[in-house]
Amino acid sequence: MKGLLNSLPSWPKLIKELYNNKKEYFLFIFSLLIAGGIGTIALGFFLTILQDLYGTGLNQFDQSVFELIHGLRSESLTIVITFITHLGGAPMYFVLIPLIGLLLYYRGHSWKLAIQSSIVLFTAFALNAGLKYFIARPRPLADIRLIEAYSYSFPSGHSMSATAFYGFLIYLTFKYVRRGFWKAFLSLGLLSLILGIGLSRIYLGVHYATDVFAGFVAGLSWLMICIILIRSVEFYRSTDHLSDSDPHN
Repeated sequence: MKGLLNSLPSWPKLIKELYNNKKEYFLFIFSLLIAGGIGTIALGFFLTILQDLYGTGLNQFDQSVFELIHGLRSESLTIVITFITHLGGAPMYFVLIPLIGLLLYYRGHSWKLAIQSSIVLFTAFALNAGLKYFIARPRPLADIRLIEAYSYSFPSGHSMSATAFYGFLIYLTFKYVRRGFWKAFLSLGLLSLILGIGLSRIYLGVHYATDVFAGFVAGLSWLMICIILIRSVEFYRSTDHLSDSDPHN
């Protein structure tokens, strides 16, 4: 314990470090507050849906969305929707992660970003599996499904993993893409893909609308937690480097 206390910075040194890096600390705290606020709101939506999951209101909502989206079914549209839903499946992620890693490496970044993307995705998978097993909501009836689907229904795994993974790519886009046009184009494209993957699960009859929306907000909440953890580690390393390089320490 004494060694740990001795390793902590003295108050004058701590105050000096805060002053010298005040801009970095402010941006760090601000980013944590934004991410924490978004994550908290998303978690609140998830808990609200979970609390009323078998209530009359949500059941009527699910039925209304089913009737609306299933009324759009056609043979040609089903081909497109099936392709979109596969973009949110595990096999596609195993292809995308190495490709994205290569692209980022080619653009001058390390493999660290690809590893971070993988961690965000696979932890979202694990969390979704745990939630499904704990809540154990059955899927819609088999006679309305256009594809096979297994495990439980709530929350939608495709929606949750797509929000976490593609949402993390949106975060990387805002962080590293400099040109405003490409930043907006890529972000809107990824956001559209997330929404498309979620809606495809309703169209194909393997999820209720509440499953999909819960997957969105659960994935968003988990994404914010991951970003907070990643930002904290990066900030600690950067400020530790700045402190070590200060010749007046």
